[in-house]
Order: sequence, then structure tokens, then C-alpha cells
Amino acid sequence: MTAMTEVKQPNFLMMKRVWIAIALPIVIFYFLGMQGLVQLAMIWVFVSIMLLMFAYKKFKVKKWNASTRDYFNEKNDGIWSHEYFSSLMIIDTNKGKIFLKEESKQKTYNLSDVKEWRYNLSHGGEIVGGGLNSLTLNNINTNKNLYESGFFVTVNDVQQPEWHIRFFPKSGHINTQDGVRDLELQFKSWMQVFDQVFNK
Repeated sequence: MTAMTEVKQPNFLMMKRVWIAIALPIVIFYFLGMQGLVQLAMIWVFVSIMLLMFAYKKFKVKKWNASTRDYFNEKNDGIWSHEYFSSLMIIDTNKGKIFLKEESKQKTYNLSDVKEWRYNLSHGGEIVGGGLNSLTLNNINTNKNLYESGFFVTVNDVQQPEWHIRFFPKSGHINTQDGVRDLELQFKSWMQVFDQVFNK
């Protein structure tokens, strides 16, 4: 398969919040000694845990941002492809085939088997604030939005009539305005690809 554009993966240990969480007890120990470190333990432990939790949340989003790989016939080889984690879609106009993968299911069809294509973009519901409850609710909303959003391809197949190809913003989050706009542009790009390939 032709190489797809891939974004550099983020490094959790290089995130600013992680460094602050690590540096906080060191700074307290440097200025106040062991006694100060012990006396302020409840405060700096809580702050460090919160920093690490928010850093991990940000890290996951950046990792999802970097997990999309697209190829748009850049070498004029008749191939278009999209990959995001367990979703994969490859159109090969030279062979007249389309390969679709959704989770553990995968199948190759003739281009003539494709009947319809559409996308759905579900977003919103982000809880603003801090604490464990807001993190939990945001995760629930994100999972719901990701489950409902995607590019849907209807094919001439009784056993698997529709395939759900998953996407994620290449920048931002699915529950933010920037992320939603990015995702919308990705979907519209693929709508154009399908229009050009299947409506010739």
C-alpha cells in the first residue's frame, strides 16, 4: 500500500504539565527542606495528581490527533486511503476495488458495489470545570460523539450493508469548535473523493 501522511506521535514525558508535576515537590524540598515537603504533602500531592490527570487527557487527544493517516492520490497512482486506529478505507481505481475495515471486520468490494456514502458529525456536551466528575462526564460525551460520528459507506452486501469508518480531528478535540471544524473538513474532503471516483 502507498505510504500515507503521518503526524509525529506525542511524548507524554515531554508535556509541560508532567514536568510541573515532577518539579513541584523538588522545588518545595529545595526551599523548605524535608520538613516543608512533609507538611505540604497533602497540597503538592493533590496538585501533582491533578496536573498528571489533565496532562494525560491532553496527551490522549494529541495521540488521537496524530493517529489519522490519509493519502489522496498524491502520486497520481489511483489510490486514496484513510486510516484511523481500527478503521481503514482504501480506494484503488486501477483495480476497481475498495477495501473497508471496521474494527475486526474487513472486506474488499468492486467499486460498482458502492451504493451510497454519507457522514455524520456528532459533537458538543463538554463539561467545563475541574475535578474528577467533569473528567468522567467529558469522557462519556467524547465516547458518545466518537461512536456516533464517522463516514458511512453503503455497499451491495446483505451481511454487511453499511461500514462505519471512524475519524478524529487532526488538531483540537471533537468537543471543541476547532476540532469540529477540522473534522468537518476531513469529511467534506472524503465526500469529494467519493463524488469524483464514483460519479465519473
